[in-house]
Amino acid sequence: MAWRRSILEGLVWCGARYAGAAAGVPTRPRSIFVLRNNDIGDLLAVTPLFDALRRCFPDAEIVAGVGQWNAEILRGNPHLSDVMTVSAPWHNRMTGTRDPRVALRYIAASSEVNDVRRRHFEVGIDVLGSAFGSLLMMRAGIPWRLGVQGYAGGQTGVQQVVRYDPAEHVGRSALRFAELLGARDLPACRPQVFLSAQETDEGERTWRAHAARGQRRIVIAPGGGHPGRAWPVDRFVELARLLTSGRASLMVIGGPADAAAGGRIASQGALDLTGHSTLRQSMALISRADLVICNSSFAMHAAAASGVHAIVLLGEQYESARAHAAQWGYGALTTILGRDDDRANIVEPADVLEVVSSPRDFARSHG
Repeated sequence: MAWRRSILEGLVWCGARYAGAAAGVPTRPRSIFVLRNNDIGDLLAVTPLFDALRRCFPDAEIVAGVGQWNAEILRGNPHLSDVMTVSAPWHNRMTGTRDPRVALRYIAASSEVNDVRRRHFEVGIDVLGSAFGSLLMMRAGIPWRLGVQGYAGGQTGVQQVVRYDPAEHVGRSALRFAELLGARDLPACRPQVFLSAQETDEGERTWRAHAARGQRRIVIAPGGGHPGRAWPVDRFVELARLLTSGRASLMVIGGPADAAAGGRIASQGALDLTGHSTLRQSMALISRADLVICNSSFAMHAAAASGVHAIVLLGEQYESARAHAAQWGYGALTTILGRDDDRANIVEPADVLEVVSSPRDFARSHG
């Protein structure tokens, strides 16, 4: 509600009057804290920011504060000095609350925020940009703070802002924080995941045990968060039936919440790994696949990180596949199908099969 946001922004403004502040943007910051307490795909989309910061500040301590559900994503990231658990209860599905009182109690009394405060960070970046994020950075005593203007508030509590633009890719917007701090050498706007050779070898062995030589390796990821944003499970089941009638080997991945959908899709001949593989194991399987078919979810970003094509299927609540591709897609690596100016309804399984069966070669060499 607008009145609630106004009250929160007033609280941020008052807090900023008393919070410590640096005189100007640090040219050689000793330490940088990056808050990204959001969902898995949200974190993957902005991982190029860590690379950009490291290129600009090779000697700085660069620390990511993420929800405990995301720690696996950043394992092995060479651009980070440390990863801290900051499971802040706002703007994510994992903490299960939207109560501002819970968020304010977390900021005021959480041991996680106290841990951040003890590190005495010189620069703080709230990638999403919110009133709560600004309050957290002030509570942590961070003197130079960066946030977002025009999205979820908090701009009165920071010294530098990135202006929210719904037509700009989320990853590119995140790189603008590095530019505000002076970065000019920027990486590609594509997720970065650092799997070990052992992890990718394990993924390859799993595929070889399931897929016959010459079969197309296709990962299906039916998880999608909000039901209205997800492609219906019935259509995933029908698509799996159509795909297994050709030369394709299917694997279904997802968390425990996706197990019912995984079981139904597996009835069409797919290998069901929902609830039985970690995030990193799922990323390794994706890295050795030819194609990923998924909702707008973690799997889309993980596919882009490994250079694997993803066909992304949007549910009823998405009004424009083109707009979604501009904000979340990865160019030629991502085909996003859904409602748009020239399509009133979400896609049917036969539409997806036509794309999969198009002359374009999605296959990769697996040795």
